Amino acid sequence: MITLNDFSGWRFESESRTHILLTGPPASAKTMFLTSLLEFLKKAYFVDGGNTTKAGMINYLFENRPDYLLIDELDKSAPKHQTFLLNLLETGIISETKFGKTRETKMETSVFATCNDTRKLSGPLLSRFFIVELEPYSYEQFYQITLHLLNNQSKVGPAIADTVWNISRDIRDCIRIGRLARTEDDVNFLVNMLRIEEHRGNE
Repeated sequence: MITLNDFSGWRFESESRTHILLTGPPASAKTMFLTSLLEFLKKAYFVDGGNTTKAGMINYLFENRPDYLLIDELDKSAPKHQTFLLNLLETGIISETKFGKTRETKMETSVFATCNDTRKLSGPLLSRFFIVELEPYSYEQFYQITLHLLNNQSKVGPAIADTVWNISRDIRDCIRIGRLARTEDDVNFLVNMLRIEEHRGNE
């Protein structure tokens, strides 16, 4: 399993820009991996690819010039919102023409992104990333990570890990249930609510 230690010494101490795309199936902790970088990196900007526009991202880059741009679920961003990344990744240059006004700048920004489906990204964009594929957790990894995230203090931690593994295998569900459950009955009740919520979402 890939951890943050695997990236030590890449861009964290390097003067050159590095662009990394984390890919893998849902619930392989790509988002958690990306958000954890915020604890280690200075001048980092995190955005949700599905809720971010090209104009909004360009404006932020011009005004704040972050050293790191962290994009979660890049494949959920519309193609027209992905295009500006081509020059940013290749040359560090971003430009914008709006209402007859043009602005352009060059910055040393590294881009770390996550993606569930690389088929939704263009070939030229993919070629600019170093692609790292995260494998799904094994049961033992899932179990240990769940207990760790629940601080190994929750008496229901093992029940949560076992139950969620058999349903969604999503660590985020373990966290959600762990915040509310105090007994195994609580776990069963919350899991049933989760099933109802997922069923409604699929209708």
